[in-house]
Amino acid sequence: MLKTADAFKGHVNLSGWDVGKEIYALNGDWTFYPNEYTGSGKGIESPVFIEVPSSMKTSLYERSKGVNFGTYELNLDIDTPGQYMLFIPGVRSAYKVYVNGVLLGGVGDTGRTVDEENGVYQPSNYLINADGTALDIKIETSFFTSVNGGIANDIYLGTVENIYRYSINQLINDILTVGMLIGFGIYPLLLVSRENKGKAGYYFAGFSIFSALFAITINPNAGLFFRHGIPLKFMVKAEFFAFILMMFCIYAFLVSVYPYDKKRNLTKIIAVIDGIYLVLIFMSGNKGMLNVVGNLYPIVLVINAAICFLVIIRSIAKKKVYAMLSLSGSFVFVLMGFLEIIASESGRNLRLYLKNDLYNIGLVVFVICHINIFLMEIDRAFENAALADRMEISYLHAQIAPHFLFNTLNNLYVLMSSDIEKAKDLLMNLSQFLKVKYRFDCNKFDDYKLGDEIGFLKSYTDIENYRKQGNIRLQFDFDGEKIPGDEEINEDNAEKKWYEKVKFQPMILQPLVENAIRHGYKSEPLDIRIKVKRADGYLEFLVEDNGAGMSEMQVKMLNKAMSHGVGVQNINYRLSKYCGERLHFDSTPGMGTRIKFRYRMEETV
Repeated sequence: MLKTADAFKGHVNLSGWDVGKEIYALNGDWTFYPNEYTGSGKGIESPVFIEVPSSMKTSLYERSKGVNFGTYELNLDIDTPGQYMLFIPGVRSAYKVYVNGVLLGGVGDTGRTVDEENGVYQPSNYLINADGTALDIKIETSFFTSVNGGIANDIYLGTVENIYRYSINQLINDILTVGMLIGFGIYPLLLVSRENKGKAGYYFAGFSIFSALFAITINPNAGLFFRHGIPLKFMVKAEFFAFILMMFCIYAFLVSVYPYDKKRNLTKIIAVIDGIYLVLIFMSGNKGMLNVVGNLYPIVLVINAAICFLVIIRSIAKKKVYAMLSLSGSFVFVLMGFLEIIASESGRNLRLYLKNDLYNIGLVVFVICHINIFLMEIDRAFENAALADRMEISYLHAQIAPHFLFNTLNNLYVLMSSDIEKAKDLLMNLSQFLKVKYRFDCNKFDDYKLGDEIGFLKSYTDIENYRKQGNIRLQFDFDGEKIPGDEEINEDNAEKKWYEKVKFQPMILQPLVENAIRHGYKSEPLDIRIKVKRADGYLEFLVEDNGAGMSEMQVKMLNKAMSHGVGVQNINYRLSKYCGERLHFDSTPGMGTRIKFRYRMEETV
């Protein structure tokens, strides 16, 4: 059980202490000897009293006298002699610990000048062998290079077993928090690299990883991650560095998720403010400069947070999806941070109830809310991509249908007066063509097969042949199997051929055949051959004709995706998304054109 010792004027009475169960946080008024090291001796007769834990930066004495080192002292009365342990999670200064005038150890090198001091940031345990019932604890500390300085975190006293158990539990809690934040950062990176979901994933990953770094820098247990501790000046700079980058990353993430009409101006403002702050961090080499950076800390925080909330609130006003979830996570984050500030300034019992893991709790809630937003954005992106694919196919059909149907109906009108049998055949082919077309229009693409595309091409070619006097000859060679132009595609489940079971995206082959007819037909018979070969899980397609062909410049433009033809661009786009492939053109003027591409083979059961 964790309890608080309410010291008064440098003294606390721990009579009645249940040492087997209780750990005491040594809070309250400690005696302080400014600009004196009195660990093994006596100090001035009129010392001051400073509340512990508290930052020396906020101390009235520091602001009036400019103290840079000194000695904290606390006298304790205990019931029984014995073996105890003092746990100091972290003093953001170099310090030495004395008990009853005996040096127990310390962290870093204290000094009387900034050049003598070598501050190190790490938690430590100190074994106390109490021969009597009075303990005199003194902590010499210097804080030339520390922005906060002094004993700004709780100091704990208890039995060896209880202190070890408590410190290990604290360490595990901190490791889990940091590990969770790093995991939240890596996960979006994996999604972005796998699915190319844009900048939002990178910004969120950056926020999570810099948040983990920030949690390490402000957490006293951070020193346990390193063998010899961390130089204090480096830790302070790392704290400010991580803070400013996590704030910028979360702003950039929010803007990418909730586009803002004036985001360019806001982004410039944030970038300039945060950029200047980063420059000041890198320039800070002494306590004076670090204090400047530290004093600007809350100002920069408020500016960044205010603009982030502005983006969220405007998004709510415009009824953007997930904006309320973002606001809820942000509110919890700010509330927990505010409560921890209250706790850190209280120094008394309130600190035990509002423990210093409140910030971590708020941060984790904030991250969970926003990673849910990121995942929901990915899900919505998938839906939009699927909708875009359907719209692209519908758009391609919309391009084909008007002039094609107009010409076909004109031919049908003429044939009804001259050759009723041909008119019937044309009408039947048009019916077959529209049957497949309206399957597309209903967006039922999942059960579309390569066999459907063959039937579609046959109907299309037969209709075109009424205008071309039968001069279009379409041939299929599927893995060495010749398919006659008049063969019916089996629509029953029994004895289907392999190409009738292969899934296929609609409107891949038809635009290529249409282009061959439109640009390759020269009033002479036009042979169009479609060859398919199965190889290593792919279908290798070759579409070739003996038509007019293309110039070398036209072929280069097509192969470099510089063509303005919607059909070719559409096919390349869908092939790239589905299997990472594209069309490859080869042509000779007067000799014809050859088009090659690969398609991932997936058969239905």
